[in-house]
Amino acid sequence: MSFKVVNKYAQDANRTFVAIRQENPYTAFDRVLIGDRTNDTDEALIDAVLGQIATEFNPADGVKKLQEDLHVQAESYEQKLAEKDTKIAEVKAVADWAVLARVTDTDNPLDPTIFKRGLELVDLGKTGTTYPAQAIFAIEDPNHTEKFQEGKRVMIQVTEPFTYNGETLEQLEALHQNGKIGIWKWTEPKPDAPKENAPQPAGELETQPVQ
Repeated sequence: MSFKVVNKYAQDANRTFVAIRQENPYTAFDRVLIGDRTNDTDEALIDAVLGQIATEFNPADGVKKLQEDLHVQAESYEQKLAEKDTKIAEVKAVADWAVLARVTDTDNPLDPTIFKRGLELVDLGKTGTTYPAQAIFAIEDPNHTEKFQEGKRVMIQVTEPFTYNGETLEQLEALHQNGKIGIWKWTEPKPDAPKENAPQPAGELETQPVQ
C-alpha cells in the first residue's frame, strides 16, 4: 500500500489531525494523534495513523506498536532533556566564574548590594555533595547583622575535592586556616580607611577573604 498525507493541522497543543489517502485500492483514514505532530515527516505521520488503526482492529499488535513508539519517544525526550541540562550547566558555570572573579578581585571591591545579588546567583551548599577543586557554593551566616544590604551569604571556594556535610561557617573556618577552602564575605571598611572606601548606597566597597 502507498499512502500519502493529504491534510494535517494542530487541533490544539496536544492533538494533531492527520488525513491519509491511498489511490489503489482507494483507502481513506482520518485520525487524531496525540501531541503536536505538525513538524513530523509524512512517513512518520502515515506510520502513526496506520499504527493507531492497527490498535483499533488488532489490539495485541497495536499495543506492541504503541509500546515501541512510546519507547522511541522516551529516548528522544531523554536526549533533549540531557541537552537542556548540559546547556543549563554551561550557563551556570559561566555565572559562577563571573561571581568568583568579581568577588575575589580585592583591587576593585564590590558595592555591598551588588555583592549580595552576586552571591544570590551561587547555589547554597548541599549536604552530602562533593565539590571538585575550584568549585564554589554559598552558605548563610545567621549570626551576621546586615548594615549595608550586603546579605547574609558567604562564598566558599573549594581548593581541592571537598564533601560538604552541612558545616557551619565557624566549622568551615578551621578548614580555611588549613588552606582546604577559601571563605569570601563582604567586610565593612575600617574606620581609618580612605574616604572613597566608606560605605555608601552606591559605590565600590571592599570584599576580603577571611584572614
